[in-house]
Amino acid sequence: MLRGTPVLSLIDSREGGGSRAMDVVRCAIEPESHARVYTHVAGFIAKPPAFLLTDALRYVVIRGNERELTIILTVQEITSQIVHITNTLSKGLTRACPEVRGVLLFEDDSNGRYYLGSRTPSKKRAVRKIFGTTDVYQRFGGRSFLFSSLAFSQVNASLVDTLIGTAGRLLRVEGDSILFDLYCGYGLFTLTLGAHAGTAVGIERSPEAVLAAKANALRNGIGNVRFVRCDITAETLEPLLSRATPGALFLLDPARGGTAPGVIEAVATTRPGRVVHLFCRIDLMPAELERWRSAGYRLAEAVPFDMFPGTDEVEVMALFTPATIPAGNRTSEPTHTPHR
Repeated sequence: MLRGTPVLSLIDSREGGGSRAMDVVRCAIEPESHARVYTHVAGFIAKPPAFLLTDALRYVVIRGNERELTIILTVQEITSQIVHITNTLSKGLTRACPEVRGVLLFEDDSNGRYYLGSRTPSKKRAVRKIFGTTDVYQRFGGRSFLFSSLAFSQVNASLVDTLIGTAGRLLRVEGDSILFDLYCGYGLFTLTLGAHAGTAVGIERSPEAVLAAKANALRNGIGNVRFVRCDITAETLEPLLSRATPGALFLLDPARGGTAPGVIEAVATTRPGRVVHLFCRIDLMPAELERWRSAGYRLAEAVPFDMFPGTDEVEVMALFTPATIPAGNRTSEPTHTPHR
């Protein structure tokens, strides 16, 4: 509330931060259609008939591409009254913004700073479809992807192809390579990079994401990949990586909390040739760099990505290689050139 009026504001990017009353309409990395969605929702929740929804509303989330949008309203509780009010909002919103193809209510009473709730919820979250489709279509790296609007995906779509290209350059995926993609989600890296490998294995804890990844493999006609659903821990990885031959390629793209204890060590035990590790939070890098060093791997190259312009958040893609390079292979290691 700002001077008695409900407003949409940005989440503070700092840990422990709250929100800031900033204009969410003007954003350099979002299309103009997003501004119309925010403007319509902000106007709707400021009127008395919507106050039950306004009191329960926590986040307004836009997923999709520039032509097809799915709107997720995160609320503390889904009740029949809130469903009724949201249905009215949906009708007006789809008239004002024809790009909106779906509207969902997502229940989360955790009062946390993740817009789709805790990464480890104590109970299954309630979801109510108000209108349209619940899936998002994107095209990255020359591949077509369809996945749930509740699944994790990079919100700055303009940099995703660059992420894929950089990971491919660092990993050097070739026809006889074996690629393991940990935290693979709906198959973004597995299907874009793994299509050029001999074999690729994607590992992910979310059953919905794994189903989407398998469907995306069929959609793109990629037959050299397989997907495994399990929690990514040292214990669960041990049998999955038992057949990983030395020199295999690994890509790790964990959530903001980083890897679980023992995961880096379990990967290093297989003696991979090259590992690409994405860090969503740069403050976690020192501890995890030390874990890689202790496991016998060195940081060979690091590439920063400004995924959230206007904030102090920077994602870093790091390449790790064995700390000890066999004498016959020393000339094959490229000279490190810092990226700006």
